[in-house]
Amino acid sequence: MTQNTQMIEELDDCFLRTARNIMKYYDNEEQKQKILKQLREALIVNCTESARIKVANEIKEHLECMSEFDSEEDVKNITTEYKKAISEIQINPLQDNRLLEYDRQIKGLYQVNEAESNALDDTDADLRLTGSEINVIDPISKMRMTDPVRNAVCGHIYDKASLVAMLQKNKNTRYVFYIMSNIGICYYRFYVCIHRCPVVGCTSLDYIDLSQCRSDIVTKTYLENHPA
Repeated sequence: MTQNTQMIEELDDCFLRTARNIMKYYDNEEQKQKILKQLREALIVNCTESARIKVANEIKEHLECMSEFDSEEDVKNITTEYKKAISEIQINPLQDNRLLEYDRQIKGLYQVNEAESNALDDTDADLRLTGSEINVIDPISKMRMTDPVRNAVCGHIYDKASLVAMLQKNKNTRYVFYIMSNIGICYYRFYVCIHRCPVVGCTSLDYIDLSQCRSDIVTKTYLENHPA
């Protein structure tokens, strides 16, 4: 995971925590919705700029790889081409995975809060939510989760500590061989954590990547509201 990717993930988690606190502590519904709207708009702006910077860097790297700066004229042409490409960048933040994930978790928070508010009048409301939406048992340790993370690939949720422990325990060693001229065979060893989703019935064939497992604010909120 690059430093930039880590910063973006931390920022997204901050957006979600802020939204959760707004929903939890603001009693005035109109004011609450206004602030939540402003928060989402701020995320949209950030998604747009982040995507634009990413595309701009890709264009820059592409031009650098394809060009040799033999003269001042070459530099001028490349600069012109770069500016033109930058001006033609089209970004649709509403399709950005960051915004889609934010909206998904906000929807889940609304469901949790609605179940909480209906609990006094409908004792089955919380049970329905628990059965269809919220699972508090970690599929790895079979214990109650404390720090839930969601696998972005398949959508299943695990306890972070259990997941990290499982990946470390099942760490495999692999070797890569390179034939080097006048040197012979050079051995490079690296470690790869190979494990698929442990949830029974999961159809994903991808191996779990810890960087794709993000904090799930919905499950975490439910756990906090329903301590063991």
